[in-house]
Amino acid sequence: MTRVVVLGAGVVAPAIVYDLADDDVSPFVDDILVADINEEKAKAVVEGARKFTRRKKLEHAKVDVRNVEETAELLKGADIVVNGIIYYYIPQVMEAALKAGVHYTDLGSEVPILKKQFEFNDRYKEAGLLAIPGLGGCPGMINVAARYAIERLDEVERLFLREGWVDFNDYESLGIPLPVPYSLDCILDEYMHPVEIWEDGKIKLIQPVREEDREVMYFPPPVGVQELYYIEHPEVWTLGETFKSKGLRYVDYKLSYPRDLYMKYKLITDLGLSRDDPIKVKGIEIVPRDLLRELVNMTFKGKDIPPNDYDIMRVIAEGKKDGERKRITVDMHTEWSRKWNLSAQAVTVGTPTSIAVQMIATGKIKERGVKNPEEVIEPLPFFKELKKRGIRIYVEEEL
Repeated sequence: MTRVVVLGAGVVAPAIVYDLADDDVSPFVDDILVADINEEKAKAVVEGARKFTRRKKLEHAKVDVRNVEETAELLKGADIVVNGIIYYYIPQVMEAALKAGVHYTDLGSEVPILKKQFEFNDRYKEAGLLAIPGLGGCPGMINVAARYAIERLDEVERLFLREGWVDFNDYESLGIPLPVPYSLDCILDEYMHPVEIWEDGKIKLIQPVREEDREVMYFPPPVGVQELYYIEHPEVWTLGETFKSKGLRYVDYKLSYPRDLYMKYKLITDLGLSRDDPIKVKGIEIVPRDLLRELVNMTFKGKDIPPNDYDIMRVIAEGKKDGERKRITVDMHTEWSRKWNLSAQAVTVGTPTSIAVQMIATGKIKERGVKNPEEVIEPLPFFKELKKRGIRIYVEEEL
């Protein structure tokens, strides 16, 4: 019997929980607990998941992950915890999982936090536990695809990670001036924090989403031509470190932003509305980001936004095979889920997590300690599970 605890009931949580609950694709899960500081949100996720299972036990609870002891108590008796809470609290949850004796996964963070996670390696290994950080879509699924591309080369020199995404909803007609594709806090951080480029074994920092770094790239329909920008992503560092022994010298990541959305978030950042330190307004202390978050949430309140998006993650690996230069491209296509009624963005992040959880539970992943996705997940079995969920994978090799 496999018991999984999912922490967090935000935008991506339904995709993780629905996949774990779905009898058609997830036979190795029996018991799921969803916990959040707002138990009503956790309850809503659980109620949404019930329609996809006839046998699994589904529960909800309240938890404040800032309290390590409280979180550890909640995790006792579970096999694996999926940490879907905003990455600020990753170290606390990892400590709680270790205390409770459960395997650990999360959806990604920043390089400084990721480095702290690897400080847990010896303790997890001694406890016979596995922790896989960054096990969502990007990081996560894209790491495994990068491994697949690199393994088809004798030597790899450069690795480009790209993501093209389109949302076909007309948000202005819905009265929503600022669409939020995923976590608002994550987006705001990405527009503020320096971006890592991995080059010649070192991290090079540049400013994020700069106009001069804009790249135009063609993706297959329905995504089409997209403008891409540098965004902070920790897999740039992990993939560089993991595969430098194969000659890898360069890794970077860019994400597409529609021009109008890019300009909106850039304006917010330039005005200082994404700041999370208080400022005084007429003698009253206000945190600009808190105010912005509340105002944005108000525009979404009471509105049913139908999922209508499409995502393509792309890995481009350049190197040599049999002495000849070769370029390998792996595209992963995700459309919004009609079965689960969830966005492509949510499915892209949540589905890989569920698959890996079940690989751990069934012993297909045997390593212990703190490991990156590309170190412990075999690409072909993973791809097979993705295809069961409608995520299509295309590989192209060019001389």
